[in-house]
Amino acid sequence: MNNGEIIIYQTEDGLSEISLQAIDGTVWLTQGEMAELFNTTKQNISLHLKNIFEDNELSENSVVKDFLTTAKDGKMTAF
Repeated sequence: MNNGEIIIYQTEDGLSEISLQAIDGTVWLTQGEMAELFNTTKQNISLHLKNIFEDNELSENSVVKDFLTTAKDGKMTAF
């Protein structure tokens, strides 16, 4: 599996830093990372994604990774 490269993004004020994972020219972020990047909530990101999928702007299959991720507390969660 290609783990790609990690890109560190830091806001100009230095208050937020996000590690982006780039794999084969695509950047993958969790909903939490998107919320931090756009200074909003995970619920707001989820609502926007739901609308994007319902409007067929993007196919959920093409933009959602089908694997398990490790939560900060070490438990495995699926998305």
